[in-house]
Amino acid sequence: MHSDAAQLAEALLDDIVTWLSSNFDLPAIKQRPVIEFASKMELARLRARDRNSSQGFMESDGQLAQREVVALYDNETRTILLPDDWGGTSPTDQSVLVHEMVHHLQNVGRLKFVCPQAREKLAYLAQDKWLERFGLSLENEFDVDMFTVLITSACMY
Repeated sequence: MHSDAAQLAEALLDDIVTWLSSNFDLPAIKQRPVIEFASKMELARLRARDRNSSQGFMESDGQLAQREVVALYDNETRTILLPDDWGGTSPTDQSVLVHEMVHHLQNVGRLKFVCPQAREKLAYLAQDKWLERFGLSLENEFDVDMFTVLITSACMY
């Protein structure tokens, strides 16, 4: 299954980059991330390990501990980690890849942020806009409302 899902993810990347760069202030960098798959348990373990590291993983569920980890992006290895059950055919699955591609473009474009959490706002907004194209929303698909987006992307000192 992973080879089919990986091929589908690879096929979507150029379209996602084009869509992101035309709808958001992101560079249209064609340098692709590595795409790997991991169990939800492994994703949760990796998030816990790198929770406060600005160089580590960017998680697509923000910094709220009670939320399930949906996917991760590793800044250092430029790798998107998708869950084992990611199929890529639904707009919801594709939106997860959109979210992580925002982090990839932020990383390879060397965009600067006040804190690591600030990177999440644009990723969530892009994910929500992608879902809206299909009559869906971030709130209905992932139980993430705009208040949650603001809180998870705020720099708390």
